[in-house]
Amino acid sequence: MTAGRERVISGVTGTPTRNHGDDGDDRDDGADALDVELVAQIVRRAGLDCRIDGTSPFLLRARTAARDHAPWTVIAGTCHNHPAPRAFVGPAGSTRTRVLREPDERHLAALVVLQALRRDPHELLTHDEASASGLADNLIWA
Repeated sequence: MTAGRERVISGVTGTPTRNHGDDGDDRDDGADALDVELVAQIVRRAGLDCRIDGTSPFLLRARTAARDHAPWTVIAGTCHNHPAPRAFVGPAGSTRTRVLREPDERHLAALVVLQALRRDPHELLTHDEASASGLADNLIWA
């Protein structure tokens, strides 16, 4: 893992239920236009267990199927109160995530699968891993 490459928003790295902008503006940023059911369907077809919590903002949890009844290892969702659509993906239980600009369902689902299938899914995926998988486009690397 390379230190200093995770995106920090509002002083902390992305957390699923946190508003990522503190400007008090409740505008729709477009990220909720993502079809969360399609994201979950793609993740499940890749062989992962998946659960959706909430609808706006949505939070998706995933884990490898072999870890039935184990803790969720991946979180993903949408960022709110941002001037442009954003989504995030990262290890569950961590405040560090990768932020995806202009997200689409297939790209977000592929990042969830990549994070879940890491040797240690509790560590944040690296730029090299995302690049090797063809998924580094539109990821924000801070």
